[in-house]
Amino acid sequence: MKSVIGITGTTSVGKSAVGVALAKMIGSEIISADSMQIYKEMDIGTAKVTEAEMRGVKHYMLDIVEPNQDYSSYIYQQQASKIIDGMDCVPIMVGGTGFYFDSLLYPPEFGIGDVNRRKELLEILDRQGLSSLQMILRELDEESYNKIDVQNSKRVIRAIEIAESGEKLSKGTGRNKTPKYDLKLFVLRRSRESLYRQINLRVDSMVRAGLVDEVKKLVSKYGFCKTSAYQAIGYKEIIEYLNGTITLEDAVAKIKLNTRRYAKRQETYFKRMDIKEYIDVENKTIDEIALYIYNAINNRA
Repeated sequence: MKSVIGITGTTSVGKSAVGVALAKMIGSEIISADSMQIYKEMDIGTAKVTEAEMRGVKHYMLDIVEPNQDYSSYIYQQQASKIIDGMDCVPIMVGGTGFYFDSLLYPPEFGIGDVNRRKELLEILDRQGLSSLQMILRELDEESYNKIDVQNSKRVIRAIEIAESGEKLSKGTGRNKTPKYDLKLFVLRRSRESLYRQINLRVDSMVRAGLVDEVKKLVSKYGFCKTSAYQAIGYKEIIEYLNGTITLEDAVAKIKLNTRRYAKRQETYFKRMDIKEYIDVENKTIDEIALYIYNAINNRA
C-alpha cells in the first residue's frame, strides 16, 4: 500500500507553507486537496499558493477546471489517484477539504451523475431553495437524508443523483472499506481567537490585493454561473456587491463571518476523520511544524 502524507486544517491555519517546507525536507511533491483552488483564475479569493511560495516544489491539482464547469469529488479521486500512483516519492496532500481526503482514501462507489440532471437540480436549488432538494432526497432515500449533512447542497444533490440511478448512498459500504493508501494525516490547528484573527487579516489582505477586480474579471468572462465556483466564500459575497444588493463594507463583513462559520464546519469534519494527529501551531515557526511532521513520520523522538 502506497504511503501518503496528509496536511489539513481549517482555512488560514498555514497549511500551504508547512507543506512546502516538508516537501523541501524530504524531496517530495504536493497534491492540493482544496475544492476551490482547482479553479482557474480564482487566485486571490482562494488564497492559492503562488509560484514564489511554492519555492520550486511541484504542485498538482491546481488550476485544472474552468469556473463555469462542474466538478466533483469523484473526478478529483480519479485524477489525484492517477497522479499519486505514478509518483516515485511519497506524496504530500495539502488542503482543507476533508471530503477530498476521504474520497481518495475510500474511493466513491458511485460514478458520475447525468450532467443534464445536475443542471436541473441546480435550477431547483436556485429557484426553490435547498428545502425543495431536501424533500426530494427524503422521498427517494430517507436513510441517506437522515445520515448526511442536508445543509450542504452539494451532498444533497449527489445523494439525489445516486438515488435516482437506482442505488442508495446509505447502502454504500463507505468507511468500512479498506483504505486505498496508507495515509498519515496531520491536522494543524490554532486557538479559536487566533484563528479568527488570522481569518480577518486574510480577508482584509485579499481585498487589498484586488479581490473585487478578480471577481469582476470572472463575471466579465464567464457571466453569472451557477457552478460551485461561484458559491465559493469570497466570491458570492463580492458578486452580491457587484449586483448592488449590499455595500462593499457589508460584503467584506459577510466574507469574514462566512469564513468563520466554514472553519467551524471544517473542525467538525476533521473530528470524524480516521486516524490523525493534531498539531497546535501557536507560537511555532513553519520549519518547526514541518520538522515535527518529519520526525513523526520517521518515528523519531
